[in-house]
Amino acid sequence: MHKFGMISLYLGLVLGAIGLIGGFGLMFAGSDTWAKPLIALVPIGFLLVFTGLVTTLLHSPDQGAEPKGPPE
Repeated sequence: MHKFGMISLYLGLVLGAIGLIGGFGLMFAGSDTWAKPLIALVPIGFLLVFTGLVTTLLHSPDQGAEPKGPPE
């Protein structure tokens, strides 16, 4: 699960960056037809980043160690 979280996190970062840079670049260039789908990738990328972050934090590779918690 940890590996899935890392892949999801990086894939979300890439999608978000492509959506922001490509979408706004095309929008300012006047090509609204291609800009709309690229800008629509930004929320999908955000959801993948959030999913990857939560999955990575919940399923850390050192599951056999002491449980994590607040310091005593």
